[in-house]
Amino acid sequence: MKKYVVKKICSLTIFIFIISACSLYFPISSCYANDLEIDVSPNIVNIASERVGSIRIFTAFRYSTYVSGGEAVFVYFNGHINSVENIQTTRDSLGNLILKFSLDDLLALAESLYADADNDVQVVISMYNGDEYSGGSTVEFVDKNGK
Repeated sequence: MKKYVVKKICSLTIFIFIISACSLYFPISSCYANDLEIDVSPNIVNIASERVGSIRIFTAFRYSTYVSGGEAVFVYFNGHINSVENIQTTRDSLGNLILKFSLDDLLALAESLYADADNDVQVVISMYNGDEYSGGSTVEFVDKNGK
């Protein structure tokens, strides 16, 4: 009887170990697995300024993941087919990816920007393995001359 109980406990322990190992190897995937959280800074931009300064997009995407497998980053405004050029990538103190581009590069897309209104921003990160991560936010552009 004692051998039977020990055998059942060992079997149960092995079963739990196998289930735990499988759950770590095959994580539960979500249909939102490729959603990307972004935050644009500043969230109000004066497009009548002297074209100095930069726009930063803070993401919840790991910088190390982008460096090891990222192919390209695209930033689109209002569904326009052209992306901002000269996007620089860096990381914050938590290791998250930050995208940075100049106001001058942004204003090259002037035909897709709406003054005195909220503008949709979409970030797309393409990976070498074919995965794409995308997320959206809004930014307001104002056209105020300080004179």
